[in-house]
Amino acid sequence: MNFAEPEQDATAPDALVSCCDDHAGYISVENARKRALDTVAPIRGQELIALHSARGRIATSNVFARHAVPPFNQSAMDGYAVRTRDFANGIATFPVEGRQAAGLSFGRPLPSNPAAFRIFTGAPTPGDFDAVVMQEHCTQRGGLVTVSRRPRAGDNIRVMGEDVAAGAVVLSPGTRIDARHIALLAAAGVPAVRVSRRVRVAVISTGNELREPHEHLALGEVHDCNRAMLLSLLDDSAVDLTDLGQVPDQPATIADTFKKASCKFDVIISTGGMSVGEEDHVRSAVTAAGGVLSPLMASIKPGKPASVGNLGDASLVGLPGNPVSALVTFLWFARPIVMRRAGLSPEPPRPVPAVAGFDETRKPGRDEFVPVVVSGRDGNGQFVLEKTRPRGSARLSSLLGTDGFARIPGSAAIVTRGQRLDLYRFEGQFSL
Repeated sequence: MNFAEPEQDATAPDALVSCCDDHAGYISVENARKRALDTVAPIRGQELIALHSARGRIATSNVFARHAVPPFNQSAMDGYAVRTRDFANGIATFPVEGRQAAGLSFGRPLPSNPAAFRIFTGAPTPGDFDAVVMQEHCTQRGGLVTVSRRPRAGDNIRVMGEDVAAGAVVLSPGTRIDARHIALLAAAGVPAVRVSRRVRVAVISTGNELREPHEHLALGEVHDCNRAMLLSLLDDSAVDLTDLGQVPDQPATIADTFKKASCKFDVIISTGGMSVGEEDHVRSAVTAAGGVLSPLMASIKPGKPASVGNLGDASLVGLPGNPVSALVTFLWFARPIVMRRAGLSPEPPRPVPAVAGFDETRKPGRDEFVPVVVSGRDGNGQFVLEKTRPRGSARLSSLLGTDGFARIPGSAAIVTRGQRLDLYRFEGQFSL
């Protein structure tokens, strides 16, 4: 079932008798995340790909600069190349012996007498000419240039190798390659890079009631939103993503789907069928297929039924069917598993210090992740958070126009204005 877990608003009258309020044996969200990652290892397999295709991929070995960057002493300015030894005082006039532009080598003997060369940005500096005076500080008349100030050796020269030395490591294993790395690799003469193969991830929704967004709904049916959400969250350069569609609430069909998928994929993420109702078959079906899918026992709301395990070489992640529950547990448990399998070091979600802008009485228990908006800043510059209404793990509208999740500690029976809370902003938290 895709909506099996009844996540209630803690302020509702019947919250005190919720079947979800027994917390014996449950562990912190952080410990549950650690437990989810404990048996997960990076995938094997790598490939050599062209540099322009490497963005978002994960390097598997050290990559060395094939030459220095810059590869020669290079002018950093349009101006005149000079020898500092030729200056007797602060102002000097020299004959202009030539013109040096980028891309041209200096192919004639250098004069031994005091001299200057007209030079342009990016051009190699001639021999022992050890400074470039920017053109704003020079006056040229005929074949002579007058320099108005005495330069220091090295002025306006990019020295060979000052950015990257020849043979230096410019990319380390486990690095997620972005445009910055690609630019530096290209500058260092690296045309291709060895990366991990893409992690193969499959997404499945379970539930008899599910229909595709384009399909007509009969009474009792709903459109499948979780799969679309997860596929969008996993659309990443490091992921080879497959949509396995919807599976009905039939134990044999679920078991067969997981067994076949485990032979092809590194990670299988399912939603729905994770609670304890008579129509929640995913865990038992995985067991029947020869795998394990165990509850994390995380003290988290929403998302209590989240489970992890394995079937063959495939990592399994079972997320709750309620969409907000699925989003919260994806952030804490599914995302780090995909990252670890891809060869990345998954950092925990990054909280921003904030304060409550509301008062609330609640039943202590699980840490609750509540959609909030930032309404301003307090006197200390911290974000002030306001709750959205209505709330609930099946209410997608509670996410719209919000800035992230506020984490209310499970130990808190009362939340008061000004109380310190952690804010997990949506921006940047869900990408791999």
